[in-house]
Amino acid sequence: MNTSALIRFISLAAIWGASFLFMRILSPVLGSFWTAESRLLIGGLALWSFSTLKKSPAQLQHWRHYLVVGLLNAGLPLTLFCIAANSLPAGYSAVINSAVPMWTTLFAAYFFLEKITPQRAFALFLGMLGVTLVMKPNANIQPTFAVIGSLIACMCASISYALNSMYMRKRAPFLNPQATTTYSHLFAAVMVLPFALFMPHPVISITQIDAHIIGSALMLGIFCSGIAFLMYYQLMQEIGVLRISTVTFVAPLFAILWGWAILKESLGWNVFAGAALIISGAILLFRSNLAQTKVKP
Repeated sequence: MNTSALIRFISLAAIWGASFLFMRILSPVLGSFWTAESRLLIGGLALWSFSTLKKSPAQLQHWRHYLVVGLLNAGLPLTLFCIAANSLPAGYSAVINSAVPMWTTLFAAYFFLEKITPQRAFALFLGMLGVTLVMKPNANIQPTFAVIGSLIACMCASISYALNSMYMRKRAPFLNPQATTTYSHLFAAVMVLPFALFMPHPVISITQIDAHIIGSALMLGIFCSGIAFLMYYQLMQEIGVLRISTVTFVAPLFAILWGWAILKESLGWNVFAGAALIISGAILLFRSNLAQTKVKP
């Protein structure tokens, strides 16, 4: 990885880590569903604008796949993270999200009969132990109904991402990644909109919608969904799928950093210990997948 790619890789991790910060800022003000809706719609329109300028093929004949991916990879997980953002510090959600490779490995063993080697089994053990540690109550997070529900929401969001990987692998491996991301965001925005309109949400005063809130919403949509995915696909072409996938190991560290620096969030020792275990397990799984790829004919 050359210097330019490394800088963009770190920038991508910083942007995706910041998404948890912006959700934490917006959800208590706009409500969970409107926060998710704004990210999906603004991000989807940003991606659509770029695709239109590049004249990238839309492949709308695959709209059913876009709909499923929109549910599993955008609408459901992003809404769940926005719900969790009302009660959890940004770092918690990001750390639990880094468990996606563990769920992906378990689902691949079930759906595709992939072998769980001793190394993978140990990695899964580390990951599950890490998640358990993160969910442990401490002085900063008490086991209230809202907190427990938020932790479960984050877990379900990470499971949704993993299920999407299974769907893409089995049903739609032929889809263009950029078109899929663009239209899955737009379809997800349509799916979330009725919930945003009719579900209870905070009473919003016009004085609350200040430059800080508007800027956070634009950053969340344009940068964390739009620009971030464009950077992701560019890096994927330059350094490969496996290497760019490791960005998920780094993003939680930035989420913790942004939460501490901007929102003055304080996390317990269990979150840092759990993050170390989850990321260690994910790295072991990455190395196992890399070794498996190399031995394939």
